[in-house]
Amino acid sequence: MRKTRKEKERAKKRWAEKAELTRFGLGKIAESLSRQALDWYEKGSNFQRSGKVAEAEDAFYKALEVYPDAVDALKALGTLLLQSGRVQEALALLQRAAELAPTDGAVLVFLGEAYLQTGRPSRAVETLDKALSSHLSEELRHRAAEQRKRALALKSSAPLSEEEVKELEENLHWAQFYLDMGFPRRAREFWQKARQLAPEDQRVTSLQEQLERQTESL
Repeated sequence: MRKTRKEKERAKKRWAEKAELTRFGLGKIAESLSRQALDWYEKGSNFQRSGKVAEAEDAFYKALEVYPDAVDALKALGTLLLQSGRVQEALALLQRAAELAPTDGAVLVFLGEAYLQTGRPSRAVETLDKALSSHLSEELRHRAAEQRKRALALKSSAPLSEEEVKELEENLHWAQFYLDMGFPRRAREFWQKARQLAPEDQRVTSLQEQLERQTESL
C-alpha cells in the first residue's frame, strides 16, 4: 500500500530527527540522553546568536557532559573560546572534534586558526590545506585562505625547530627516493610536506622542477 503525502512527510521528519540525534550519541547512549545533549546544544546556539557568550559556553559544556563526543558541540564551544581569546582551551576541543570528524571543513578551518594563534604555522598550513580541499561555504573558504597566507608568512620568517628540520630532511629524502624509483605521485606527497615546512628551500624548489619534468614526460 502506497504511503500518502503526509505519511511520507512524517517519515522524512522522523528520519531527519534520528540523524540529528545520532550526532549526539543515539545508539551509544540512551535516546533520552541524546535528546538532552541536543537540547543543551540548541540552547547554546540560541544564546550565542543573542550575544550571551557566558550562557552559550555553559550550555555547550553541559551538552558535552552528557555526550563528550558531540562534534557539533565541540566545534561550537571550540570556536566560541577561540573567538574569546582562550586559544589553548579551544585548541584541545577542536583537536578532539577533528579526530572524530576529520573531513569536517569548518572544524579544520578553526583548528588551523588555533594552531596559528599558538605559534605553530606549519601545523596551521597543513590543517588549512586540508580544510581548503573539503566542502566549505564561501565565507569559510575565504577565511581559511586568509589564515593560510598569514601562516605561510609567519612560517617563512621563523626558523625551523630541530624537530621540523628533521621532518624536512626525512620528507626531502623520501621525495627524492620515490622520484628516482619512478613513483612521482608518491614523491609528490613527501614533497608537499617538505614544501609546507620550508617553501623557500632550494631543495624543495629543485624537487618541484624534477617532478614537473617527470610529469611532462609521462
